Amino acid sequence: MHWDRRYGYGPRVEIPKTKAADLRWKVKARTGTSSARCSLASKLQELNPILRGWANYYRHCAYAGRVFTSLDWYTGMRVERWLRKKRPKARSRDIWAAYQPSSRRPTRRLWREGLVEQHMLALDPRMPLPSRKDGYA
Repeated sequence: MHWDRRYGYGPRVEIPKTKAADLRWKVKARTGTSSARCSLASKLQELNPILRGWANYYRHCAYAGRVFTSLDWYTGMRVERWLRKKRPKARSRDIWAAYQPSSRRPTRRLWREGLVEQHMLALDPRMPLPSRKDGYA
Protein backbone atom coordinates (compact mmCIF):
# COMPACT_ATOMS: atom_id res chain seq x y z
CA MET A 1 0.00 0.00 0.00
CA HIS A 2 1.21 3.47 -0.81
CA TRP A 3 0.05 6.76 0.70
CA ASP A 4 -0.99 9.47 -1.74
CA ARG A 5 -2.05 12.79 -0.21
CA ARG A 6 -4.74 13.27 -2.86
CA TYR A 7 -6.37 9.84 -2.70
CA GLY A 8 -5.20 8.23 0.54
CA TYR A 9 -3.87 4.69 0.61
CA GLY A 10 -3.79 2.83 -2.68
CA PRO A 11 -2.08 -0.21 -4.15
CA ARG A 12 1.16 0.18 -6.06
CA VAL A 13 3.34 -2.66 -7.29
CA GLU A 14 7.04 -1.90 -6.87
CA ILE A 15 10.16 -3.98 -7.43
CA PRO A 16 11.27 -5.37 -4.05
CA LYS A 17 14.75 -4.29 -3.04
CA THR A 18 15.63 -7.86 -2.10
CA LYS A 19 14.82 -9.08 -5.63
CA ALA A 20 17.07 -6.40 -7.15
CA ALA A 21 19.80 -7.43 -4.71
CA ASP A 22 19.31 -11.07 -5.73
CA LEU A 23 19.81 -10.14 -9.38
CA ARG A 24 22.99 -8.25 -8.47
CA TRP A 25 24.21 -11.34 -6.62
CA LYS A 26 23.49 -13.57 -9.66
CA VAL A 27 25.41 -11.21 -11.94
CA LYS A 28 28.31 -11.04 -9.50
CA ALA A 29 28.42 -14.84 -9.15
CA ARG A 30 28.62 -15.26 -12.93
CA THR A 31 31.34 -12.63 -13.40
CA GLY A 32 33.77 -14.02 -10.85
CA THR A 33 37.41 -14.90 -11.34
CA SER A 34 36.70 -18.58 -11.92
CA SER A 35 35.02 -17.85 -15.27
CA ALA A 36 37.79 -15.70 -16.76
CA ARG A 37 38.69 -18.29 -19.41
CA CYS A 38 35.54 -17.89 -21.51
CA SER A 39 35.02 -15.16 -24.10
CA LEU A 40 33.02 -11.97 -23.66
CA ALA A 41 30.38 -13.24 -26.11
CA SER A 42 29.83 -16.45 -24.14
CA LYS A 43 29.66 -14.49 -20.87
CA LEU A 44 27.04 -12.14 -22.35
CA GLN A 45 25.09 -15.14 -23.66
CA GLU A 46 25.10 -16.50 -20.11
CA LEU A 47 23.92 -13.21 -18.55
CA ASN A 48 21.37 -12.09 -21.15
CA PRO A 49 18.63 -14.69 -20.49
CA ILE A 50 18.74 -13.87 -16.78
CA LEU A 51 18.49 -10.13 -17.44
CA ARG A 52 15.83 -10.53 -20.11
CA GLY A 53 13.62 -12.75 -17.94
CA TRP A 54 13.97 -10.46 -14.94
CA ALA A 55 13.05 -7.38 -17.01
CA ASN A 56 10.08 -9.18 -18.54
CA TYR A 57 8.74 -10.14 -15.11
CA TYR A 58 9.09 -6.70 -13.47
CA ARG A 59 8.43 -4.42 -16.44
CA HIS A 60 4.98 -3.25 -15.25
CA CYS A 61 6.05 -2.24 -11.75
CA ALA A 62 6.04 1.38 -10.63
CA TYR A 63 9.40 3.12 -11.06
CA ALA A 64 10.78 0.11 -12.93
CA GLY A 65 12.84 2.37 -15.20
CA ARG A 66 14.84 3.72 -12.29
CA VAL A 67 15.61 0.25 -10.94
CA PHE A 68 16.42 -1.05 -14.43
CA THR A 69 18.83 1.81 -15.06
CA SER A 70 20.71 1.13 -11.83
CA LEU A 71 20.87 -2.59 -12.62
CA ASP A 72 22.15 -1.84 -16.14
CA TRP A 73 24.92 0.25 -14.63
CA TYR A 74 25.81 -2.49 -12.14
CA THR A 75 25.88 -5.18 -14.82
CA GLY A 76 28.08 -3.04 -17.05
CA MET A 77 30.55 -2.38 -14.26
CA ARG A 78 30.68 -6.08 -13.35
CA VAL A 79 31.44 -6.98 -16.98
CA GLU A 80 34.19 -4.34 -17.01
CA ARG A 81 35.72 -5.77 -13.81
CA TRP A 82 35.46 -9.28 -15.25
CA LEU A 83 37.34 -8.15 -18.38
CA ARG A 84 40.07 -6.61 -16.18
CA LYS A 85 40.45 -9.92 -14.32
CA LYS A 86 40.50 -11.78 -17.62
CA ARG A 87 43.19 -9.54 -19.13
CA PRO A 88 45.23 -8.08 -16.25
CA LYS A 89 48.02 -6.69 -18.44
CA ALA A 90 45.75 -5.03 -21.02
CA ARG A 91 45.52 -1.26 -21.32
CA SER A 92 42.27 0.51 -20.47
CA ARG A 93 41.86 1.44 -24.11
CA ASP A 94 41.95 -2.24 -25.08
CA ILE A 95 39.40 -3.20 -22.41
CA TRP A 96 37.00 -0.38 -23.32
CA ALA A 97 37.23 -1.24 -27.05
CA ALA A 98 34.47 -3.79 -26.41
CA TYR A 99 32.19 -1.00 -25.12
CA GLN A 100 30.51 -0.23 -28.45
CA PRO A 101 27.30 1.40 -29.72
CA SER A 102 24.18 -0.73 -29.51
CA SER A 103 22.69 -2.22 -32.67
CA ARG A 104 19.17 -1.29 -31.49
CA ARG A 105 19.98 2.24 -30.30
CA PRO A 106 23.28 3.56 -31.73
CA THR A 107 23.44 6.47 -29.27
CA ARG A 108 23.67 4.01 -26.36
CA ARG A 109 26.95 2.20 -25.72
CA LEU A 110 27.14 -1.24 -24.15
CA TRP A 111 29.38 -4.29 -23.94
CA ARG A 112 29.39 -6.34 -27.11
CA GLU A 113 31.49 -8.81 -29.03
CA GLY A 114 30.50 -9.51 -32.61
CA LEU A 115 26.73 -9.83 -32.83
CA VAL A 116 26.27 -10.62 -29.12
CA GLU A 117 25.61 -7.58 -26.94
CA GLN A 118 24.63 -6.94 -23.34
CA HIS A 119 20.87 -6.86 -22.79
CA MET A 120 19.86 -3.50 -21.37
CA LEU A 121 16.88 -3.67 -19.04
CA ALA A 122 15.99 0.01 -19.47
CA LEU A 123 15.98 -0.23 -23.29
CA ASP A 124 13.36 -3.01 -23.45
CA PRO A 125 10.83 -1.91 -26.11
CA ARG A 126 7.98 -3.76 -24.38
CA MET A 127 8.34 -1.74 -21.18
CA PRO A 128 5.72 1.02 -20.81
CA LEU A 129 7.00 4.56 -21.18
CA PRO A 130 7.52 6.44 -17.90
CA SER A 131 4.99 9.12 -17.12
CA ARG A 132 5.66 12.72 -16.10
CA LYS A 133 4.72 11.75 -12.54
CA ASP A 134 7.82 9.51 -12.43
CA GLY A 135 10.03 12.53 -12.97
CA TYR A 136 10.78 11.97 -16.66
CA ALA A 137 9.94 14.35 -19.48
